[in-house]
Amino acid sequence: MVKPTVDALDIDAKTGTTLGFYTYGQHRPNILIVSGSNGLSATDVYASYLIMKHLQDLSRVDGSVTLLPVAGPLAFRLGAKVSPLDSKDLDTVFPGDEHGTVTQRIAWEIWRKVSQADYVIYLKTGVQSCISHSVAMHREYIHVRNLASQIGLPLVVQSLGNRGALTTEAAHEGIPVVTIEMRGERESVEPQAAVEVREAILNFMRMKDMIPGDSIDTSSVYTGRTKQVNIDTEGFFVPSVNLGEEIRNGEILGVVQEKSEVQSPYDGTVVSLSRMNYLFEGDMVARIASPLVEQPIEEEVEKLSEPAPRRKW
Repeated sequence: MVKPTVDALDIDAKTGTTLGFYTYGQHRPNILIVSGSNGLSATDVYASYLIMKHLQDLSRVDGSVTLLPVAGPLAFRLGAKVSPLDSKDLDTVFPGDEHGTVTQRIAWEIWRKVSQADYVIYLKTGVQSCISHSVAMHREYIHVRNLASQIGLPLVVQSLGNRGALTTEAAHEGIPVVTIEMRGERESVEPQAAVEVREAILNFMRMKDMIPGDSIDTSSVYTGRTKQVNIDTEGFFVPSVNLGEEIRNGEILGVVQEKSEVQSPYDGTVVSLSRMNYLFEGDMVARIASPLVEQPIEEEVEKLSEPAPRRKW
């Protein structure tokens, strides 16, 4: 049995804001897995829990795996996207500020771990039902693309590259990093999605000879960025396509009962899709990942670049 080394960091004693890092193994390479940045779903936290359960049942880990199951303790506890203390979204303030607000100090402490890791995997749940997929700056950075290919989820979506996001800042610093997005609901856990993500990450560890077992060869489809599809009416929306399905401009995503069909304005892959629900005008019904060849040239780099020098801490 592998017992974790626990590093508990008190961020704000008044509110009990503490980060708990659990490290299995002692050597390199080191994989850092971060989840629970908000309280919109516990599915990503459950995926971390399943990975921890697997690791602790092993006889040894060659290298080390560090997990932070709950990165935003107060937001997670309250089921909120932002911290109630400073109204900040954790995934917008990296690399953080050692002397800033509570959320900025949380980001600072996480960033210290990120800067020491060989690979970083950020787990999150989507705002609507989605296919489990990786989100990464795979067009810009070869070290990011290599990691995404080894994680082996069926789909790798080009990141929006928003500054302040964990995966954006880490990629710019030369750190192999991906976000794994999975489906989840606010008041329930999607165990199938959590198991799927656990298996993808464990398979990556086997590929790196960190844990015992035979790895499985995987392949992924790379896409451009996602585009939102919103409805211009309200009513009961009933989807008519499946997650992961290829769709063409003008094809039907679903219907608003007794009113109209909802057509896709884009070609691409259905990454997320509203379940049957009552939707209002302007609500998002789907996200479509555009084909890679359609990515506007001005938004891309000419070739995959080498990692930037990493920060020293």
